[in-house]
Amino acid sequence: MARRRHVLRWVLGVAGVLVLALGALWVAAMWFAFPSDASMCANTVVARYPSPDAARQLVVFERDCGASTDFSTSASVLSAGQELQNENGNLFAADTDHGAAPAGRGGGPWVVAQWRDAQTLVLTHHPRARIFLARKEVEGVRVIYLQSDGKP
Repeated sequence: MARRRHVLRWVLGVAGVLVLALGALWVAAMWFAFPSDASMCANTVVARYPSPDAARQLVVFERDCGASTDFSTSASVLSAGQELQNENGNLFAADTDHGAAPAGRGGGPWVVAQWRDAQTLVLTHHPRARIFLARKEVEGVRVIYLQSDGKP
């Protein structure tokens, strides 16, 4: 009887280790098959607004991260000539909140920008846009946010 228990414990222990190892392999396979980083996302430039001194640009773009997410509109302050990378905006990000705000080109909410001077930017968006990011300063540029329910 004692021998049976010993063998049973050994078999259950080996089976447990095998289950854990197979689980770890499955998690690793899913990690590589479906990465959670920005590679599943794509950016499409909607507009570029060069600063008055031509040292910077504001790039407004639509960000699409697949069928499980809504289109979003993002904005980044970049150096003049710098290309937009496949990453989130460094200044602003919003979506339509499931249609509560009207969509602009590309599916996310519309955003209009205007430079007041080389260090001040005015960004206008619809009041029902769901805002995820709205920095007040980026790269030495101060941002003033306005809301408008009119069309851009």
